[in-house]
Amino acid sequence: MARIVVALSGGVDSAVAAALLAEAGHDLLGVTLRLWPQSRCCDERDIEDAADLCAQLGIPYQVLDYRQRFREAIVEPFVADYLAGRTPNPCARCNQLLKFDALWQEAAALGADFLATGHYVRLQQQGEDWQLWRALDHRKDQSYFLFALPAQLLPRLRFPLGEWRKEEVRAWAQQRGLKIAGKGDSQDLCFIPGGDTGAFVKAHAPVAVEAGEIVDDTGAVLGRHEGLVHYTVGQRRGLGGGAAEPRYVVALDSAHNRLRVGPEAALYRNETALRDCNWLTSQRAGPDTPVAVKLRYAAAPVAATLQPLEGAAAKLRFAAPQRAITPGQAAVCYDGERLLGGGWIVDG
Repeated sequence: MARIVVALSGGVDSAVAAALLAEAGHDLLGVTLRLWPQSRCCDERDIEDAADLCAQLGIPYQVLDYRQRFREAIVEPFVADYLAGRTPNPCARCNQLLKFDALWQEAAALGADFLATGHYVRLQQQGEDWQLWRALDHRKDQSYFLFALPAQLLPRLRFPLGEWRKEEVRAWAQQRGLKIAGKGDSQDLCFIPGGDTGAFVKAHAPVAVEAGEIVDDTGAVLGRHEGLVHYTVGQRRGLGGGAAEPRYVVALDSAHNRLRVGPEAALYRNETALRDCNWLTSQRAGPDTPVAVKLRYAAAPVAATLQPLEGAAAKLRFAAPQRAITPGQAAVCYDGERLLGGGWIVDG
């Protein structure tokens, strides 16, 4: 049997992943990353829950202190994105840099054959080609957040829940008497447990909440905003009334601390540019490769063509105009159920 390091968040998904592997007879080590002093994931209560689970399963357990790495790799870029007028996606970055790449290095140093997590995603092997596919339960599918994983790491990963539905996971945990079976899922960003992003960014970079002008596409001043951190592309709330038609946030001009607004029609784009792309396939895309694209986690995939550019850049052209394409978010590409990779949106 294999030696497997299991990443434990303190939640029911990673608990069931560990229990399934334990029942299969693998040699397990449970690991939790301590990421942030006050967190909705991997905080002190979660660490206690994970420790209790490992005791219940009879497997060893370690806590790794990643607080400094998390601050440097996730929190500081998160604040910098808001200062630059982007809407960041820290969960995908955390998966890329900490929960998989860095943690696998720790696991390998401990003599592990594989790293396992409770993510809802399927790992498929086609000959010598390792692929990530959307989870069977599309409601819980987390492949969007895993697009930036190093392709060479895929053979070393295991995702026991890829074929499971959430209700099956909870039912199985209850049947096996796992104490964590009824624990709720976390919803907010793990390092902003109250969900007040504006207050968090203000505490780290007060300039991000400086008031400024709201302007239209002609540059005419229409009002004042309360700090760009409180807005994102496509937002209507908080812009004031009195206009002949509803106004929406079209762009965040961080260089001039201006919020540009316009009618809903101004939100639609036929294409977008990507940077820092990562691909999980060895087959290079052609100039007009058809793909299905998710522009945000909860969005349905839409048809597009992918054009790779120099370096790690690319361009997407959509079959139909897309609304509120948001700089800083990830555009993630699929071929049917297979995750191909993606990149970070440069412009709307």
